[in-house]
Amino acid sequence: MGRLYYFLSVIVIGVLGVVSLKFTADVIMEPVMQAQTPEAKQAAKAAVNTGVFWAVFAFYYALFLIATCLRLANAGMSKMLALLMLIPAVSFFFMIFLFFKAPCEEEEY
Repeated sequence: MGRLYYFLSVIVIGVLGVVSLKFTADVIMEPVMQAQTPEAKQAAKAAVNTGVFWAVFAFYYALFLIATCLRLANAGMSKMLALLMLIPAVSFFFMIFLFFKAPCEEEEY
């Protein structure tokens, strides 16, 4: 995967992820927002299942990992570097590095 395709995939996955996470959060928090009394809000908060939110988050993060592995293969680097994306503070700078990293030249024998 080249730099342009990697950049576009990160943008598309990011936009789709944010939109679907926002929609999921709105659906999950709907009962809390409609509760009228503080006791009802506490009961609704206790009943909220955030597992769906985290499942959607994990799905889009897995897409980021797949795109990064494909980009690493194209740049001639070890795919084990994709594990750096599991550290949230590093993943943003890693994405920028991969955007500027030139593809690996194939040697002809």
